[in-house]
Amino acid sequence: MKMMWNVREQGEFGIGSLIIFIAMIIVAAVTATLLINVAYSLQQQAEQTSQEAIQDVSTGLKIISMGGYRYNSSWGTGAPYRNTIDWITIKITLIAGSSPVNISSVILEVTDGYTVVTLYYDKTFDFNPTTRPPPFSGDVFGTRKIRDMGEENKYILTQGDISEIYFNATGLGLNLEPQSQLSLKIIPKHGVPVEKDLITPSPYIARYVELM
Repeated sequence: MKMMWNVREQGEFGIGSLIIFIAMIIVAAVTATLLINVAYSLQQQAEQTSQEAIQDVSTGLKIISMGGYRYNSSWGTGAPYRNTIDWITIKITLIAGSSPVNISSVILEVTDGYTVVTLYYDKTFDFNPTTRPPPFSGDVFGTRKIRDMGEENKYILTQGDISEIYFNATGLGLNLEPQSQLSLKIIPKHGVPVEKDLITPSPYIARYVELM
């Protein structure tokens, strides 16, 4: 039997198909937009993570030399030097290929095997090897540029720069007599921390004691 379709039924069927087709296109477009946004977000996150990973691996400091200063056992001139190290000075530079390091964001951990201290940078903390250290200076360290390759910023260490970190060991309660343990860790905000473990010399002969 031959089926007959009237014009009204054909029109309703065509409009319904068109609505479904348009809806499918809208859903596909929304899905594609979401996928593109998610892919872009993941790409940005992956790039940021990789940059941070590269920075953490390639950025770092190294110690060039380290020493300590002793002071007179009394205020009188000609008095013998104390048999302990009062000030510690550390000359540092960047490892090869390292990004610049902001010294003001560095943390310094120091111990003599009995006392452990964590030091933070203080721009007002000054060091003069010709004067006696104060009895207590707080858990802080200072810095000064030994060699500046053009940045003219004592806080920023770039390739070729050499800076000196200094702190008051006596004021921190560290007992650095001859043959004492001294361990320190310099921790930048980004990059690899540098650690140093040593035993102080015996005996102390001069006012300045070379530690490494």
